[in-house]
Formats: sequence, C-alpha cells, structure tokens
Amino acid sequence: AYLLTSRARIRLSARPSASILVSRMAPVLNDPDLLSAEELEKHFGTSVSKGLTSRQAEEILARDGPNELKKPPKPTLFMLFVLQLTGFVIVLLLVAAVASIAVNATGPNKEDILSYTTGKAIFVIVILNAGIAAWTEHKAGDALEALSKMTQASIFVLRDGKEVKIDVPDVVRGDVVVLGTGDVVPADLRLSEADDVKVSEMALTGEPEDVAKTWKMRPRREGEAEKLTPENMVFSGCSVTNGKGRGIVVETGMGTRIGRIAQLIAGEDGERPKKRCLCLPDTSANQTPLQANLESLGGRIGIMAIFVCVVIFIFGVAMKRTDPSNPDTAPWLYMILIAVTLAVAAIPEGIPLCVTISLSIGCKDMVKKNVLVRKLAAVETLGSASVICSDKTGTLTEGKMTM
Repeated sequence: AYLLTSRARIRLSARPSASILVSRMAPVLNDPDLLSAEELEKHFGTSVSKGLTSRQAEEILARDGPNELKKPPKPTLFMLFVLQLTGFVIVLLLVAAVASIAVNATGPNKEDILSYTTGKAIFVIVILNAGIAAWTEHKAGDALEALSKMTQASIFVLRDGKEVKIDVPDVVRGDVVVLGTGDVVPADLRLSEADDVKVSEMALTGEPEDVAKTWKMRPRREGEAEKLTPENMVFSGCSVTNGKGRGIVVETGMGTRIGRIAQLIAGEDGERPKKRCLCLPDTSANQTPLQANLESLGGRIGIMAIFVCVVIFIFGVAMKRTDPSNPDTAPWLYMILIAVTLAVAAIPEGIPLCVTISLSIGCKDMVKKNVLVRKLAAVETLGSASVICSDKTGTLTEGKMTM
C-alpha cells in the first residue's frame, strides 16, 4: 500500500518492519489483528474488564517511554544564531570582512582606525542579520511549544478496574482504552469491543470515507493480500466518527503506524540526521526558494569576483605594477592587495540584511492575521506558490464541517 503525504510518497507494508521499530524489552507483535483478546491479555498481562494496575502501567512507561513521537532536540538561541552564519553569502561577507581588515593592516595607513571601517561595518551587518533571524525563529518556537502544551490531549483508560482519564503520553502497551465518538485514537489498538464504531483513517490512507470497525477476528485466506488497516484494529492519530468501543494498546510512540511513517520521513530507516561541519544539522534539503536563490546568487558573485581578481592579479604582475607610495614593494604583493580589495568591493554586504528586514516585516504582518511563522525564510515560500493541486477533500482540509 502507499501513503501520500505532503512531502513524500512512501511505501508502507502492512507488516511492521523490525528494522524501523524502536527497540523494546517486551516482544513486538507482528500480527495483533490475528490474535484473540484472550491471547493479547496473556501477552501483555492485562485484563479487558479491569485493565492494567497502576504499578504495571508505571513499570511499562519507565521501560518503553512516553507515548509520543520522537522530536528533534530544540535548537538553542546560540545554535540558531550560528546556523544563520552558514549561508554562502554570509560566508562570503565574513571572508570579505577578514580580507578587508588584513589588507588595511598591511597597508601604509594601518595605524588609522578609520581605515578598518569597511571590515567593521560588514561584521556589524552580519551579526545584526543573524541576530534578527535567530531571535524571530526562537520566539516562534517558544510560542508553538506553549501552544502544544495548552492543547495536550487526554483519553479514558481502565486502571485498577476503574475508568480514569489520563494524558495521551502516559498511555502504555497493555492499556485498555475506552473510545467514544469524537475521540482521537491515542495509540495502535486491537479492538475488544465495538458498538457501531467508525473511524476516519485519513491520516494513514488519505481516504475521506469513514471505515467501519469490528472486534471480530477474521482469518486470512490463503493467497489473500495483507490489509494496511485491518478491520479489528484502529491506529494512532485516527479519529472516531461514530459509535463506542474498547481496545487493547499493542503499540505506542514510534512503534505505531504513524510513528513509522514519521521515522521514514525523517530519514531512511530512521538514520541519524545529517550533519554539516560535524556539529551543525544539514538543512540544505529544507531550503526555501528564496534561500536557494540567495545561495545561487552568492555562488555566482563569488566565482565572478575570484575570476576577475585572478585576471587582474596576473595582468598586474605581468605589467610589473608597484605601489606608487612605496615603489620598493614587490609587484606580486601589491597586486594581491589590489585583488583582495576588489573582491571585498564586489560582495553585496547589504543583501542579507535587506532580505531579513523585509521578511521580518512580512512575519509581523502575518502575526496580525493570526499566522505564526516558525522559520523566517518560510514567509516568502507562501508567495512562491502559484498553483496548488489537490486530489480530494481531506488533503488540504480537515474534512470536517464546523459551525
């Protein structure tokens, strides 16, 4: 079966792959839909009528971890600042600033503080540009994190024979979850009771039609293909649109279907994220059109500046040009200083700051429209979309009618 997401088309088999599942101390069930409720009770040490005990739940939570998808570590403000300095145009500006200071430090006016104005100005522009972008992204990240904490979901489960309400991250394997109309399934469940239960599996399959579910176990016929979503299973992230039921949790967190999808999107078989310079994350794959264009512009400017400087250096040395104020200086040394000066003058130090200020203004305007922007460069991406293709309701919308 195939899952179509906004970023990739991923092949996902109905049978869980051991290579992309989180390692656990307890054995993983490959086909929980083919097991009876009694077999699942024995496997997890639970009871359909009473659920787990509080002590059992605490031990399983400590062993398997919380029922949530793994998130990349939040970058610190300093790391965001450093990431802003890795762009090609910014690197060119830093090189130009260092070269400008080096040229003036070896020139006849090296004692004059004003001769270093160009290099200092470039450094100030680069730091100001990186500071604005890093602070904007940091504040947006804090606002989104606070918003997610405010909307923490909860669900009813059976604990010690009583129906209690707990936070979704505290759900563990073996828990008996009580589902009702409007609930979002907190983990992958094998239904033990189902009273006219219908579930929207749009998050997994993209299909807007509700799917009827049952607690009954249907044996698989010989030669019959595996179903991506068995009739007696409900999966994390899917919403219950009708009926009520109960189910035993068979997988949580990154072991769920939606967790494996997230792992595949993050990297092939959940590989470690790529690094740049052995310490910084490689974000080249997530560049916006504006960032890609700026990188391309910086590359062209850098190549042209180096080419022109090399040509001028060769001609100057061939013509034996010397410093008029110090004729005894070697021609090659004088021409190196001239070439570096031309290279510094060719770098457009105002581009990054102008772009950042423009995006900041756009970000401020979008906040007034109740739109929170996490990455500053993403403000321009929305304006770059000229055509949006959608196959059906549910791909771009929630598929819900609200009043």
